[in-house]
Amino acid sequence: MIPTYSSAIVYIDLNGSNIPKINFWYPHELPEDVRTLIGMKCSSIISDDMSFIPEVLLVFPIPSLKLKMLIKYFEKYKTSEQEITCQSALIFLFPEEVDVIFYRYMSYIDSYFADTIKKIKELEANVSEEQMIFTEVIKLKDTLIESTEYLYSKSQFSLNSQSSQSFPTILESKVDPLSKFKVVILGDPSVGKTSSILRFTDNVFLRAYIPTMGLNITQKRFQINKNSLELVLWDIGGQQKFETIRKQFYEGASAYILLFDLTNAKSFAKIPKWHNDILNYLGNRSQINGYLIGNKIDLVKDRIVSVIDGIRLAKALDVDYFESSALTGHNIEFYFKKIANDLLQ
Repeated sequence: MIPTYSSAIVYIDLNGSNIPKINFWYPHELPEDVRTLIGMKCSSIISDDMSFIPEVLLVFPIPSLKLKMLIKYFEKYKTSEQEITCQSALIFLFPEEVDVIFYRYMSYIDSYFADTIKKIKELEANVSEEQMIFTEVIKLKDTLIESTEYLYSKSQFSLNSQSSQSFPTILESKVDPLSKFKVVILGDPSVGKTSSILRFTDNVFLRAYIPTMGLNITQKRFQINKNSLELVLWDIGGQQKFETIRKQFYEGASAYILLFDLTNAKSFAKIPKWHNDILNYLGNRSQINGYLIGNKIDLVKDRIVSVIDGIRLAKALDVDYFESSALTGHNIEFYFKKIANDLLQ
């Protein structure tokens, strides 16, 4: 069961202001400081360009609460006569341990948000009573909890029934904090960061590209040579507009992955920039392991970056080099286990 006490929903208007207007929240006992924190984070994500409305659901962490936010931004009219636009957002707060559900069923869950947003717009256009609007928001929360619980139980059953011979053993026991490592994955948008993580952690391939925008954190607990460890994989969005947010997530990294698309020369050319970005923030390069990964090796006919070019860049940056495919799974497990083994050493 998902602990419902840690689930909540918040409806806000941004209005181009640094201080969002919080229209409604549920449950009503959700603390004011939590509501304020949620509003400020939602505002900061699009603060550089208030005309920008992400079309996808965003998953964003609140580490201090051990929770995550599922954010759906949308645009509406303040009044039908004046046609003044307003940026708004619906935010669903949920326990971080079930975030894999939102990876797998993003479009499915997005449809619930879309239905509610349509109803909100209709009710506000008709100047309906606020309680009618808030009732729709509460219905969305209840639907999300019910659906997530169902999908989570379905997912757990699927994982328990699945053969794990080709993947590291998943451990139920606790991992020594000294064997828990943070790995940051960097690279341009759409090179395959999220898909590579999913292939490793859940043996699935994300066929629909979903821009991370902010951050997704995935944990994988397994065993190498009888040593228990946990990799905490930080999938950091590559969009330039999130550069100021991105850098705060580098702190505490034990290793980093620079990932590019073998069919995209631009993504390869940007690797030195990503390399400098993290090292300038973290400092001494000898204290952190780096790995260069060329993804989409399965697209043989579309390949642009050669093996030799990849090796040369890896040597110049003093990092290890691998090539992989998130689609087929080629080399994904191998290089993550190599990273884990290096960290154990």
